[in-house]
Amino acid sequence: MSKTPLLNWIESNRGKNGFGESLVDLLGFACAEWLRRCRGRVLSKEAAFYIFLSSHCGYDVGEWATHPEDYAEKIADFCEKSKELPLPEAISVDFPEYLDLRGVVCPGNAVRARLALAGLPEGFRIKIALDEGSPIENVPQALVADGHNVVFREKKANFWEITVVKRGSM
Repeated sequence: MSKTPLLNWIESNRGKNGFGESLVDLLGFACAEWLRRCRGRVLSKEAAFYIFLSSHCGYDVGEWATHPEDYAEKIADFCEKSKELPLPEAISVDFPEYLDLRGVVCPGNAVRARLALAGLPEGFRIKIALDEGSPIENVPQALVADGHNVVFREKKANFWEITVVKRGSM
């Protein structure tokens, strides 16, 4: 079986400067194209990525984006599937208002929260579930440092829930 052009590109670029960022961009564009092809909705790569990140669709795009070099082949496979398969049923074209980051270790939870907010429209309000300990200490700080507003924190049974409002244009 011959390699796809994408796998050839991965093989020839692995380890080069910017390779991981290129894989994350590729992943975002594949998410956007899949939504456009199947639902007729044109979204930015960031917005489309957030929709996939927030769903339980069977693709761990959050982990892939956090460690893209480790998942290059899975990203390539995802990109190929996005060209022909139907959209997973778990995917909605609406912006989910809840992001569950429990069980995601630092700094991956901050990276995923930042990626999620990058895809949301200005002023959008989202609830994010975080584990106790360093996640509840570090993730809100990272989001505030990016200019977002953490407007509410609530302790639940064994985790925290924060409400964040996406910052406006600067």
